[in-house]
Amino acid sequence: MKNPRHNSPKNAAIVCALLLATGCGSSDNKELAAPGHKDQMFYGSVIEMSDALDAEGLRSALTASGRAQVRFEGEVTATCAKKGCWMDVASGEDTVFVRFQDYGFFVPTEGAEGKRAVMEGEAFFDTITVEMRKHYAEDAGESEEFIAAITEPELRLAFTATGVMIED
Repeated sequence: MKNPRHNSPKNAAIVCALLLATGCGSSDNKELAAPGHKDQMFYGSVIEMSDALDAEGLRSALTASGRAQVRFEGEVTATCAKKGCWMDVASGEDTVFVRFQDYGFFVPTEGAEGKRAVMEGEAFFDTITVEMRKHYAEDAGESEEFIAAITEPELRLAFTATGVMIED
């Protein structure tokens, strides 16, 4: 009689492969409600909420090296209407352009405007090319006239998020 444990490493490898295949096969958005926080929806990683910077604090964090791993807070002013692959977040006098690490998650395409958001990830300054500015304007549903008027690249305060919380 064969020892039933003899095949256990093989069985474990099969189970792990199946779990990975079902869990990583898609970049579909997964929103998570944290236990005890029904008014907070998380996208990407569930993040800590404490010590989030405003845009002024974000700019200060960037003075040393031009890049900083931080937690940032502001109000959503726009999201990509096609897929939810970017959002603009206002804080003070700045609007920060937020994208999501490796396009691994997305935020809602509508209904997030005016809501408080906290993001965790990397802040930096980024030059957005004319071509990309036009692409983002199309995503946002801007008029053809508005898009045609884009003729210069733009230096923006940018953020690549590993996790986002949007408050209801």
